[in-house]
Amino acid sequence: MTIHEEKNIKLIKKYRLGYDYLFLPSESFNYKDDFIGSMSVNVIFKVFDGEGNEKLFESEELNDQKLYFGNDNSCYLTNLIRCSFDRENIIHFEPNIQLIQKSGYTLQWEIDFYTKDLDEGILEPKLISRDEFMDIMKNNIDLFDNRDNYPAQSTSYFTQEQKI
Repeated sequence: MTIHEEKNIKLIKKYRLGYDYLFLPSESFNYKDDFIGSMSVNVIFKVFDGEGNEKLFESEELNDQKLYFGNDNSCYLTNLIRCSFDRENIIHFEPNIQLIQKSGYTLQWEIDFYTKDLDEGILEPKLISRDEFMDIMKNNIDLFDNRDNYPAQSTSYFTQEQKI
C-alpha cells in the first residue's frame, strides 16, 4: 500500500453519545463573582442490545446519530430520557419507558460533568463540580422553577470515543 492509498483510508470511530440538559433561570443572576445565564448537566449514555452487548455509535467523524430499531424507526437518545428541574432533588430523570421498550434496547446514563454558563453577552460554559452545581441551583431555586425546565432543553451533544 502506498502512502497516497493510506491517506485515503477512512477510519471508523466507535463512541458513546452524550447530551447537555440546559436549565434556564427566569433571569440571569449573580452568584459570588459570576453572572450566570444558565446551568447544565452533561449526560453520557450507554445503549445495550437484547443480549446485553453495548451498542456503540460508529462513523468516520464523531457525529450525533439516531438510534435505529425495527421497521425503520429511529430516535435520538434524548427522546428516551427526559431531564427536568425538581425542587426537592434539583434534577429528575424520567425514562420514556414505552419508547425504550419499543426500541428493544436498554439504557444506562450518568452525569459526566456540570457547567455554569457565564453570561458575558453570550453564554460561556465553565466546568464546575457537582457540589458547586447543587449549591448554585439550591440557592437560586425560585429562578429555576419555571416552565423552560420542564423538561430541560438539550442544545448540544458530545462524544466519548472508545478504543476497541
